Amino acid sequence: MAEKKNYEAKASDKVKQIVVAIKEKTAMTTYELTIIENSQPDIFDSKFGGVPYWDMTKEYPKDSQGNKMMLLAQINFTKAVLEDERLPKQGILQFFIASEDDVYGMDFNEPDSQENFRIVFHENIDMTVTKEQVQALEIPVATDEDNEYTPVFKEAAVEFHKTTAYMGPEDISFEEVFRQTVKEQTGEDIGDLGYHKYLYANDRHYLYDELAGTGHRIFGYPFFTQYDPRDGETAKYYDTLLFQMDSDMKEGQDYVLWGDCGVANFFINSEMLKKKDFSKVMYNWDCC
Repeated sequence: MAEKKNYEAKASDKVKQIVVAIKEKTAMTTYELTIIENSQPDIFDSKFGGVPYWDMTKEYPKDSQGNKMMLLAQINFTKAVLEDERLPKQGILQFFIASEDDVYGMDFNEPDSQENFRIVFHENIDMTVTKEQVQALEIPVATDEDNEYTPVFKEAAVEFHKTTAYMGPEDISFEEVFRQTVKEQTGEDIGDLGYHKYLYANDRHYLYDELAGTGHRIFGYPFFTQYDPRDGETAKYYDTLLFQMDSDMKEGQDYVLWGDCGVANFFINSEMLKKKDFSKVMYNWDCC
């Protein structure tokens, strides 16, 4: 925090004006997910890792090698009341990844294939299902001590906080928004210059700190440690950040680690989301 304040003190009035304008232009509701430390969630809770809820009448998801997948995260919309017409009002949404894959189920060539990751939605929840019944399916659990193919180290319940997100430098649309905003606020036409070439170091750091969309979230703008994997057409279709799961290393308690402090994103088309159709979801993660 002290470092951020130092950047703010050294930042120019011009960049502060630009950042305010970008915030006004791109403000969007987001739901941040916060880990509840030392929690012991049950199979029905919104959580990272652990034993999932499962409808015992359905076939449990398997990867391309026929191995059962492990739960990355699940969101219980019945318990977590999220005020957005695109989201389900009830049910559990789950994110599964391959259990024996050193890239955690991501497909570099077809990131929406769902061969080694899977999105499952249970609109109706059978509250009679027990943890023991699910465990009897002999499923892998991300938080097992001997599991080396997992970004999740510890099962943890999560809670939701409604807040406002702003478009950050990693978003594929940011550079165009930045150039337009510079012209509107200063009258300068900077051509093809990006923010990193147009701004001096302290101003770049200030802009990044003010706009970066780090953390776990539903909706808002994505954060990447590398670059936005969506091209123009892909970004038009996958227009909604369904879920972002960041690395989360706390003092004395490590919860999530994507490679070398990376982040994972799941994108969906907004119309598909309204229909509660999760058959086409784009999954990406990257690290420094």
